[in-house]
Amino acid sequence: MQIKQGQIAVVTGAGGGLGGALAQDLAARGCNLALADISEEALQKTVASLSANAGKVTQHVVDVTDREQMKAFSETVLSEHGGINLLINNAGITLQKNFSTHSLEDWDRIVGINFWGVIYGCHYFDEALTKSSDAHVVNLSSMSSFVGLPGQSSYCATKSAVQGVTDSLWAEWSMKGIGVTSIHPGAIRTEMITATLEESDDIEAAKRNYAIQQKTGIDADKAAAKILRAVEKGKMRQRIGRDAYLFDYVTRFTPWLANFAMKKIAKMEAR
Repeated sequence: MQIKQGQIAVVTGAGGGLGGALAQDLAARGCNLALADISEEALQKTVASLSANAGKVTQHVVDVTDREQMKAFSETVLSEHGGINLLINNAGITLQKNFSTHSLEDWDRIVGINFWGVIYGCHYFDEALTKSSDAHVVNLSSMSSFVGLPGQSSYCATKSAVQGVTDSLWAEWSMKGIGVTSIHPGAIRTEMITATLEESDDIEAAKRNYAIQQKTGIDADKAAAKILRAVEKGKMRQRIGRDAYLFDYVTRFTPWLANFAMKKIAKMEAR
């Protein structure tokens, strides 16, 4: 799929760092945008940052965990834009908590945003994507789908699930002419960690992780550019960042080493 002026792109989590960067890149290419986020304030900041080259831009305050809201969202987008070419299921959160301190409510929340948000997006835009002569879907997984990170059981579980369903869609939807890509970022300089920082088991440790992310991660605009390049190349998967490539290679070729390292990290964090 060649991303070009006049195409219609839907981005969830558009008020966040990566979602905002994706919206900015697409706007600069002259795309029409339907931007969704649970925060109206964050959404308005993204819209205010968009290039004047953008086509029609609509804002949608949506809770991606809510089935009826996602259904209404898709209907509104199709009514206002007339179709869709690119769907980016980007909304997601993480909690830095051990499995034992995760409440079932925590699990409902993480699964709702990270997994069901992807399912609802794909489900409700399926028919419109099929009707498009040029369509592509991007689902945000993570490098955490490659290995079980201590203190990230819900994030790892949901991102692994996203990878699994995206792989299936890649096979199934190719027959309908719809491209599908799963994205596996490592550390990106965004504020995702800070959004749930105060809920962490160890706030000081979470702050250190955030500092490492800001120091070693890649900029959100560079990550967005890599994602859109993967779309145009029709890639099934795209890893982003040296850490994502490292995690993938180590778990693929020396899984014992990856598991041993995660065990050591868990022991260190438990002290």
